[in-house]
Amino acid sequence: MRRIFRSVLLAPGLPPASVLLLCLCLSLSAGAARAATAALPFRVGPPASWVKPLPIPPDSGPTPAGEEETSVSRLLMEEQVRVSGHSREHYLHSARKVLSPQGIDPVTDIQIRFDPTYQKLTVHGIWRIREGHREDLFQPAEARVIQQETELQNRLYNGTLSVVPFLRDVRVGDTVEVAYTIEGANPVFGGRFSDVVPVGQPFPVGHFAYRLLWPEGRSLYVRDFAAPGLSRSEAILGAEREIILERHHVPAVRSEDNVPGWQPVYPWVQLSEYKDWNDVARWASALFQVPTRSKAVEQEVRRLATEPTPEARFLAALRFVQDEVRYLGIEMGPNSHQPHPPEEVLQRRFGDCKDKSLLLVALLKGLGIDAQPALVNTDLTQLLDGWRPTANAFDHAIVHATVAGRELWVDPTSTLERGGLDSYAPPPYGRALIVAPGTTALSVIPAPTLTEPSVFVDETYVAANRDGPATFDVVTTRTGRSANSMRRMLAGTSLSEVSRYYLNYYAKKDAKISVAKPMTVDDDTAKNVLVVHEHYRIEDFWSSDARRNFSAHTFHEYLSEPSYSRRAFPLEVEHPVFARHRITLKSGEPLHDGADHDVVDGPAFHFEADTRADGKTLVLDYRYRSTADAVPPERIAEYVKAVRATVDQRGYYIRLGSRTSRRGAPPPPSGEAVALLLGVIATCLVLWFVIAQGGPAELWRKGRAWGRRRAFARKFDADHQGDSAWSAIPITGPQELLSTLNRLRCACGATSEAPQDSLRHEAVVLGERHLTLVQWQCPTCARARRAYFEDKGSRAA
Repeated sequence: MRRIFRSVLLAPGLPPASVLLLCLCLSLSAGAARAATAALPFRVGPPASWVKPLPIPPDSGPTPAGEEETSVSRLLMEEQVRVSGHSREHYLHSARKVLSPQGIDPVTDIQIRFDPTYQKLTVHGIWRIREGHREDLFQPAEARVIQQETELQNRLYNGTLSVVPFLRDVRVGDTVEVAYTIEGANPVFGGRFSDVVPVGQPFPVGHFAYRLLWPEGRSLYVRDFAAPGLSRSEAILGAEREIILERHHVPAVRSEDNVPGWQPVYPWVQLSEYKDWNDVARWASALFQVPTRSKAVEQEVRRLATEPTPEARFLAALRFVQDEVRYLGIEMGPNSHQPHPPEEVLQRRFGDCKDKSLLLVALLKGLGIDAQPALVNTDLTQLLDGWRPTANAFDHAIVHATVAGRELWVDPTSTLERGGLDSYAPPPYGRALIVAPGTTALSVIPAPTLTEPSVFVDETYVAANRDGPATFDVVTTRTGRSANSMRRMLAGTSLSEVSRYYLNYYAKKDAKISVAKPMTVDDDTAKNVLVVHEHYRIEDFWSSDARRNFSAHTFHEYLSEPSYSRRAFPLEVEHPVFARHRITLKSGEPLHDGADHDVVDGPAFHFEADTRADGKTLVLDYRYRSTADAVPPERIAEYVKAVRATVDQRGYYIRLGSRTSRRGAPPPPSGEAVALLLGVIATCLVLWFVIAQGGPAELWRKGRAWGRRRAFARKFDADHQGDSAWSAIPITGPQELLSTLNRLRCACGATSEAPQDSLRHEAVVLGERHLTLVQWQCPTCARARRAYFEDKGSRAA
């Protein structure tokens, strides 16, 4: 600026008035720029003196076989952390090179997130490196600061800000380097430090480094979780201990579908200052203190106390918090982990899991019922057994209570749960930390058991004659968790809409199906039994050659093959599941008598199929029960084989007036001695096989049953995953959505990556389910495609 003024003042021929006017304009412009920069919630400057930035490695290191990148090369991922007292400084530095036009968007899509309530952001620069020339592209005045609520779909508001720069002129071959520092730590932790360092990613990295400056003499516990090739060094720098973790030429960790949450996929290192779980429990106890009862809480306690028994009072309090206090979280600053006071939650009539748990505990204690909040992780479950104790291990809060000598685990965020305590199933979180000063270890939440089917689909077809219409009645009985889930869906979706969906589902098989009577629902809330009744009429029930196929479609979601059958990680199986599907055909013409019983035992399930034909009635009765929550990688082939073995069992076909049999091979040509000899041998083998199978009658019976099931095959199976909202593909975040999307096979056989600009996203809400409908065009055949996804990501506590 001084050089500009000097040039203006020395410019020949300018009158003094013009010089003064020009200087005034320049001063106002510079002042406005400074004011605009000062108004930003971040500052721009160099890193602190303690930071030792690493150089960007050349993009010429050895690449493991199969690790070639096509769009982006991650050259450097660096983190440096300094802990001093209660303060924390976190320096992040990265460099990515654009390898193709498809890599420009992910490289330039930069969002720097921070919480302004306790963090300060300093942007050091965003540089473009082209042909050896390094230029800072970051323009503070052009950057946008937005409050992008990343957990809005979960009804959580945390107030996090995102700095979004807009980079100009980035091309293929450029390297984009980003560096910034975030200073500050959430005061809710009271200065206690813990961190998780991912040392592996779903993509290769040239150089990864993590550097920690830690006060000498202050305890720190480190645990390594499967990090091959990780080097660790320590040194004393004055009053600080320097810990450096490094990996060079880091290979990608390739993801697989349906990996259990308790199975670590990416290698990582855990750092924690907490000594044991009692240390964490005492920290949490200070946050979840039940205050002296306020007038509003006291009034609610008096209302609940009118219930006649402790069990009734407990259920009334639980139902009130679940159903009348809606789920909505304001989690800014310390309230990311500290609940709001129960009186405030009562007045608002909303809260997150922490708020609702503390409110329920306050009400139960007022009713004389022993209760405590409990912290859980909705995904990791038993993996927490191997963790170092830390306050960051949990993402959800529930309640532990003792009612009439019975231990109970309840989730205050689960709405419309019904039934008594005898049938109450604990939530499937596996491990919990009871929030009490005396807690010394994690508690085991018992896994629920199913002694009876929780889903029973009973279909009855009545076909009086082969040329007339048939009636089709479906009675679906749900109990326990399945009834709760259906009740929530019906609370948010009209019965007519549900009926419309079901009708269209059956219309995929019978185009001439219509509703005979409106759908009805019987809900026994005392026993938590919900029954849905459907009534249809089907024209052209029998095909032109009097055939009919039947399908146990209920089990498709449980008995599907994984996308990856050669796996490094276990395959998650929904557990516990006990389902039954019965199909009854009442025909106007005689059916061939007989009975079959088939069993398939897989590594994680037990499947039974019963077939009974008597006079004019055919009954197909199927049962599926899960026996484990996962299949280990070494048993995947066995699991896939067992799933395929159930395909024939899950379908059946009937042909009126025919005794279906399998035909043998044609007789050999005469006149050839060799052919005749082979024929004799084959005949002997056939006779031996017939005798081994129990004789001709038994072989005919088995062959007829096999043929009927085989004819069904996969043709009439239910929807493939993603085809409809009811079979939405479960994901844990946007990154998994895109990776899954690129693996979906089009009808043309292609699985090529869809251009990002062709994707259309639409939010779909079904009751409490929040789905995403993605529509795009196949880049190979231009076919219009669509898929439903359901985000199963962890809820914040």
